[in-house]
Amino acid sequence: MKRRRADAVLTEIVRNGVIAVTEEMKTNLMRTAYNMIVYEALDFTVGLYTAEGETVSIGLGLPSFIRGMAETVKAKLRHFGKDGLEPGDILVTNDAYTTGSHLYHFTFSLPIFHQGKLSGFACCMAHWTDVGGVLGGVTTDIYSEGLQIPIVKYAKAGVVNQDLVDIIRMNVRIPERAMGDLRAQITAVKTGERRFLELLERYGCEEVLAGNPAFSKIDEVLFIAGTSSLNLAEARGKQKPDKYVVHEGDKKSTLTAKEFREKARDYLSQLVNNYPQSNFKDEALEDLKSLGGAKPKESKP
Repeated sequence: MKRRRADAVLTEIVRNGVIAVTEEMKTNLMRTAYNMIVYEALDFTVGLYTAEGETVSIGLGLPSFIRGMAETVKAKLRHFGKDGLEPGDILVTNDAYTTGSHLYHFTFSLPIFHQGKLSGFACCMAHWTDVGGVLGGVTTDIYSEGLQIPIVKYAKAGVVNQDLVDIIRMNVRIPERAMGDLRAQITAVKTGERRFLELLERYGCEEVLAGNPAFSKIDEVLFIAGTSSLNLAEARGKQKPDKYVVHEGDKKSTLTAKEFREKARDYLSQLVNNYPQSNFKDEALEDLKSLGGAKPKESKP
């Protein structure tokens, strides 16, 4: 089967396209947020992610949010699973141990469906001015800091969870501002959904995914590393030494054919486990047959 490769022109079009999407998400959030910490201090970040939770594009507010927001998207995906998501869902949490931040940072994520298939996520993490808790003092535990929202659905199939909204309103000092910031974040993720779907409709889902630099390059690097290691292990080239000298910076070491086979299996297993939509997956699986198959995907604690 002929695999699809992204040409340079399509890659550049998609790269600028997803950047434009997250910049518009960012602009809409800043224009509609009620608190100046968002629109003056830029205490937020917005982004687009693949269906596996890998980062596609970031509309930068605070750089420190990048890792936390990416991990939060993956945590939500693990919590509900792809089968537990449907069009119209919006997920939310401010759990400090998930976001890697404090409770004032609410993260909303919207699963993006194209032709009935999960194709990505639009996400927004932003600072609220109040989430309850003590006022004007240093907290000694997380319960004193304020309201904790676990990973839940703010909206399910387009229907807002009014019980959750009422709980939030009851636990903040100025509910009008909190609800304003909430609506601003919903505006941001819905903007991301709408514009990303326009990209998919215009260029086709497979073409956009193939042209996404964050996706296409990583899986291709893993494929090249895996097949190159396998070629060395099986002495497919002209040289057939018992050991190969490997240079890593100033360090020099030797690897046997068996060790290269293990490296090949590691690289190709990462590809098929972490990039299931990769155009290189079929070839990687074929090579893995001679290596004992793919290694199980490592689960994060």
